[in-house]
Amino acid sequence: MSESLKDIKPLMELSDLSFYLLIFTIVFGLFISFKLFKISYKYTKGKCKVDCQKYYFSKFSNIDWSNPKEAAYLATKYGAVLAKDKRRRELYRQLRTRLDRYKYKKEIDRVDEETLNYYNLYKQVCDESL
Repeated sequence: MSESLKDIKPLMELSDLSFYLLIFTIVFGLFISFKLFKISYKYTKGKCKVDCQKYYFSKFSNIDWSNPKEAAYLATKYGAVLAKDKRRRELYRQLRTRLDRYKYKKEIDRVDEETLNYYNLYKQVCDESL
């Protein structure tokens, strides 16, 4: 009787691709994550470059010259951020030499017209480039 039950077939060999599928899924997920990170980084960096320049320019152009020492420090700080190309770097260097005489003394006089003229020229050049 045991010989009549031979119609059951033995187990079939199936190739196991789950390991390769797992590796492919991980690599594909990392690739997509990298691309999304790169796109978001470019978007935020490009957006901040323009907005940050405008922000620093607005801070630079709204300096209150009633306190010359603080104004000299602020103009030096924000002017350095705005000095990107060759022309602006040269104008900033000239402005900084004028502002240095107001930064390191205890008692200082009002800012002279020549320094304010350099400041306004630098502000105008920065405004044109934005």
